[in-house]
Amino acid sequence: MGSDTRDSVLDADRARTVRRQVEEAVRQQPHATDCAVVLHGAEEPDDPASAERRCVSCGIGDAFPGLTFDAGGVCSLCARLNAHREEIQAYFRRPEELAPRLRGAARARRSEVDCLLLFSGGKDSTYVLYRLVELGLRVMTFTFDNGFISRTALRNVEDVTSELGIEHVTATRADQRKVFLRSLQEHKSVCNGCFRSLLDLSTTLAHERGIPSIVTGLSRGQIMDERLSWFHEHGIYDVEEIEEKLRVGRRVYHQASGDLGAAVDAVDVVDFFRYSEVTKEGIRAYLRQRSSLWAQPTDTGFCSSNCMINDVGVYVHAAERGYHNYEAPTRWEVRLGHLDMAEADEELRVPVDTARVRRMLARIGYPDPADQRRLGARMTAYYVPAPGAAAQGLPGAVAEVLPESLLPATWVPVPRIPRTAGRVDRRALLALHAVRPSASRAPGAGGVPSVDGPLLAVQQRLLRQDAEDLKDCARALPLVAPGVLDAATVRRAVLRLLQHHDALRLRFAESDGRWSQRKGGIAGSVPVGVLDLTGQDPADEARLLRKAADRMRAGADPVGGRPLRIAVLDRSPRPSGLLVVLHELVADTRSWRLLLEDLSDAVRQVQEGGVVALAPAGSFLDRLPPHDPAAASGRPGAAADPGRPRNSREPGGEPLRVHCGATVPGRAAATAIERELTRLFDGVGQPLELLDHTARSSTDRTVGPLTDSETVPAPPPAAGDRPQAPHRYEHFGDLSAELLAPGSLWALAPEAEDTFTRPLGARPDGAVVTGSVRGGRLVLDWWAAEPLRTRLLTAGVPERVAARLTAGRAPGAGT
Repeated sequence: MGSDTRDSVLDADRARTVRRQVEEAVRQQPHATDCAVVLHGAEEPDDPASAERRCVSCGIGDAFPGLTFDAGGVCSLCARLNAHREEIQAYFRRPEELAPRLRGAARARRSEVDCLLLFSGGKDSTYVLYRLVELGLRVMTFTFDNGFISRTALRNVEDVTSELGIEHVTATRADQRKVFLRSLQEHKSVCNGCFRSLLDLSTTLAHERGIPSIVTGLSRGQIMDERLSWFHEHGIYDVEEIEEKLRVGRRVYHQASGDLGAAVDAVDVVDFFRYSEVTKEGIRAYLRQRSSLWAQPTDTGFCSSNCMINDVGVYVHAAERGYHNYEAPTRWEVRLGHLDMAEADEELRVPVDTARVRRMLARIGYPDPADQRRLGARMTAYYVPAPGAAAQGLPGAVAEVLPESLLPATWVPVPRIPRTAGRVDRRALLALHAVRPSASRAPGAGGVPSVDGPLLAVQQRLLRQDAEDLKDCARALPLVAPGVLDAATVRRAVLRLLQHHDALRLRFAESDGRWSQRKGGIAGSVPVGVLDLTGQDPADEARLLRKAADRMRAGADPVGGRPLRIAVLDRSPRPSGLLVVLHELVADTRSWRLLLEDLSDAVRQVQEGGVVALAPAGSFLDRLPPHDPAAASGRPGAAADPGRPRNSREPGGEPLRVHCGATVPGRAAATAIERELTRLFDGVGQPLELLDHTARSSTDRTVGPLTDSETVPAPPPAAGDRPQAPHRYEHFGDLSAELLAPGSLWALAPEAEDTFTRPLGARPDGAVVTGSVRGGRLVLDWWAAEPLRTRLLTAGVPERVAARLTAGRAPGAGT
């Protein structure tokens, strides 16, 4: 309170002023006719309509999205359980079914271990371990140390596994803090990112050891909330249908984590408490009677008995979403009779250790939501869309008149804003928004996005690669800017860029072996950081920029809606610059030109203090054909075919560089390269893939991967997927002319051409050639692994191609 900008409690007058400022900014836009803003954690105590309403049956509050209440005060979740209790309970199994299931799977795989238990050292997983051993099962345990596990919990792991003679493995991730940061940005919780790491690592371990089943200690409340709620919201109760969709969802959940397809298919995930109705008090009583070794950690939050960082998620979620992130699973425990309401209330109302939470937030790098300079992160804007207006443009329009700190994080369209005596009725407003945030996603461990568009052939080919190779398919471009660039200015300009071009917000999902894409909102925070190059030797800058580009590629997530990353280069006292990384899945080279032009315009307009108004842009999804052939041919979304050449992730070494005495079109250069390669291979045809980045696939201002490759020479017409040629030629032309519009703020950095044209992966058995015009001459860089590299060098193939092109010799005229 007072002048402390880090205080989470706002003065009521200040809260009202902030809300009205944002509401007025929204109402001034043609996109909306009315608006009401909820500032989480700042409800006015004197407003009866803002008082929280709680279910008389389970105690859940109406701050939880999607709830309605009947006349008796019973929430819609309790009502659904009462109406479908027998159908819902059919998913759960009898205790005696568990051991035969695990033994049968192990017997079929001839595994010496029946199951791998995810063992945290907390009360639930310790209870599960003892019970599995009592069932006579051969158990191995796995602990994921996320860097914030209680020391008492880790001692529990060591003591209990030693007592039982259980083989145990502990693993960690070097980048887990980044995973936590992304989880907080996307989900306002640390649990989502932690559970993904846990499942990725344990699935890999189980597959390597030939263990067919992983056992989790998810409570029944968590099973209901995380596994089943989506199905029940959509009227699906059939157990077989649910299980099949969960299997499909699990594959999609792991698709961004590397080549886990085979492991996911081979390893089943079994929730122990699907087979056990034990209550929380029953677990505590069992541990008191069974074990003298297990100790209750005292350094964790109330909602966890093993993890200290759990309270970070509780703190952030409450501040930025307005309710406790354990509200849903805990209230399901009440509905199922495993916890009484008073105990649930106690669990959910125990305060976190704020000082400790803020220290952990600082270690992760997530800004404290209590900082009043970030009020927008705690706001939800409910608005009534104007008839015929493009509602997706509303956040961008509001961003032009409000400071970034007040731009609401969440936007919810509603048919009307309910008011009582002229004041917004918060309870009625929340009831209008009767769909949970997760309800728009299909089921699965992490949710499968709904989809609304096919893919172009170039996107299908990219998505066939494994996750690591896919990440490498992002180009990097270092730029020089005039004067000193302020990161806040660039961030605001990039926010407008993301809002303006839907290709930068695409989401991709796989279902039944086929990929689709849909338009999404901005994922996470604006992807602009700062790279400090002050005091660095300019001669060493190219190496530093390459390392930074590699890190930025690794941090991009084109499938999840984060294909763009930008670093502002602080070179004081030298002029600033930008390092831009953008994924091929959403943009071709022509798109780079459009984006750099718009970014230049947006930065200028922000610097001048005006409204950012960009030239109209087309919608990429509107450019897709209704029935794209690529979406119905081949095996889109599948792992790479065994017979297809697989790109290595780095071209390796330095290229064989030759200079031609003239400039030639991309097709002419490709034909000359194909002829000389065919000659090298004793007349055996060596077709190559030609990607001409100078080709203009359209004349409108649509960003997207609209430039496709072709094969030289053209193959005969054939049904099905086009076979991949063993070699590739990429023609960039004069890069400065191709990428930068006249009058642009930017200039290419000295290392830009080498950085941008560097191949995105090299063929292990073929050559990759890149061509760019430098100083009025075509420069060809040849990349190849051994032994082809030596063979090309010995036969002088690069020089022969350069001589052929310099002489203007027709590519097909003799040898």
